[in-house]
Amino acid sequence: MKPPYEIDNTPVYFVDEEPGVLGRANMCGSITVNKNVRDPKQLEEIISHEKVHVDQIKEGKLAYDDNYIYHRKSGKGSWKKIKRSEKADGDKSTWFEKEAYKKEKK
Repeated sequence: MKPPYEIDNTPVYFVDEEPGVLGRANMCGSITVNKNVRDPKQLEEIISHEKVHVDQIKEGKLAYDDNYIYHRKSGKGSWKKIKRSEKADGDKSTWFEKEAYKKEKK
């Protein structure tokens, strides 16, 4: 039997972030948000966006380390990789970012 409600237990932490970073989906399944973000609407957008990335990670479609972003649309097969950089991280032209921006709450 399925409950009539949805449970979301994704941990969200507010931390010091480097300039320009509003949020991150971490490989452990948690989300970090820049502690200076105070606007409730912006917080909702950031968290919903990063939850898409958490789901992509859980589904085996997205991963990253200090050097590369690894991705595969199907969650199976070989990984494609992108060298991490200021431009690559959050690049709106990648399929995984397009998906996150499309699904985030506005």
